Amino acid sequence: MTGVAGRRPTYGQALAFITAAGAALRILLAARQGLGFDEDFTAVAVSHPLGDTLRIVSRDSAPPLFYVLEHAAATIGAAPWNLRLVPIAAGIALIPLVAALARRVAGDAAGLLAAALAAFLPAALFTSTNARMYGLAGTLVVAAALLLWRALERPSALRWAGFAAAAGAALWTEYFAAVALAGVMVAALWLRPSRRTYLAACVVLAAASATLVPWLVYASDQFGYANQGFWVAPLSPAGVAGTAGQLFAGPLTKADPPLFYVLLAAQIAAAIVSAIGLAALVVRRRRLTPDGARAAIFCLLACGGVVALAAVSIWRPLLEARYAGVMWLPLFALAGAGLALMPRRAASVLICAVAVAGLTMSVGVTHSGTTDLLPGIENRVRSYDIVDADPDHYLMLLAEGGPKVVAHLHVLAPADPPWYFGTAAYPAGAILHAIPADFVAHHGRVFYVGDPGTSAPTVPADYVVREADCVSDTCLLIYGPGG
Repeated sequence: MTGVAGRRPTYGQALAFITAAGAALRILLAARQGLGFDEDFTAVAVSHPLGDTLRIVSRDSAPPLFYVLEHAAATIGAAPWNLRLVPIAAGIALIPLVAALARRVAGDAAGLLAAALAAFLPAALFTSTNARMYGLAGTLVVAAALLLWRALERPSALRWAGFAAAAGAALWTEYFAAVALAGVMVAALWLRPSRRTYLAACVVLAAASATLVPWLVYASDQFGYANQGFWVAPLSPAGVAGTAGQLFAGPLTKADPPLFYVLLAAQIAAAIVSAIGLAALVVRRRRLTPDGARAAIFCLLACGGVVALAAVSIWRPLLEARYAGVMWLPLFALAGAGLALMPRRAASVLICAVAVAGLTMSVGVTHSGTTDLLPGIENRVRSYDIVDADPDHYLMLLAEGGPKVVAHLHVLAPADPPWYFGTAAYPAGAILHAIPADFVAHHGRVFYVGDPGTSAPTVPADYVVREADCVSDTCLLIYGPGG
């Protein structure tokens, strides 16, 4: 890329180009994916009037800001694309924010390389196109860290207001932002601000946090989940490694072979390149200026919330990539700084590999194929049939199913599913604890949608599987009378 009259582009021009490329990849990816990865809860929650949306969210496990923004986006249309406008915007904003952090570590080259990582890494692309709150919260935490740093350097009312706004918005988006901001405050100590200035930062953060109190009172039902079971697996070496691997690679794709192996290779390549960047920073750290070394430690400490999350997980498992993703984004800046300390040609080759990985992820459909089964159900379901979805798939069918699917849709189970399946968004009568009395008399069928290999639904004793159809990671089993 060259500027006017053959000159090299300025830093701002190059950053704008990288940001535009990252935006294009996000738009391309978002436009080609169906719902998945809990986006169905968002779709169902925001399909109601705003008051009902807030009521549903208050009985789930999150603050309301993301859902308010999503509700506004849903007024444009209920398609998955509209629900992803908010995370796409957050993902695009992350690119220059990470660049600003990396630029403080190792100069312009580090800023541009870190921007390229934030633009093209599969993990960043996934988070930026997932209609959940984690991408927005992560971007707001990075913005808060950068604004706090600048406020500590030259305190002013405007800079403190910017930090308060970013920190408060992060807390109103995701509760785990509180842990992330605690790590940022620890990192701020490394900058050695005066006692008075640091105290001002604590007061500003406390004031921003206090704005959440009215919501916590309204959403008091959420506190009832504290002693209930949760879906995150107990802390283990394999779990820690899997979470760490998703920092740059993103979650495991759900495409069918052979596309699965192509996308997996792209994810692995991106993770390797990023790890090389972090290793290069450690090996070549003496090339940093004193200010650059201080900035690198700040970025590292700003990710300290992940350590706290892992420590808490010894008692109550919470270490999971989506939650950690709110906290560890400054590592993108450190990986970019490490690449900048390498020979330019080697760094260029590595960043091109990441760009290819990002482009590969953007053209592959990586979400569940559940919706591919919906037309076959919609066209065949009859009056006395039941569409039975396991809790993992219920909200997706509710969000994307046609009128007949939705009218016959239930979770057929002897007990209520746990709250973390998004039961706050279930409509009245969604759960059936027993087959209706007139079901067998009218030879009703059960259209069961669930993961391959899951236990059979609760059907009459003489019912057998009459048909089966599987796509990607989801199967449709049609149960009917035997004989």
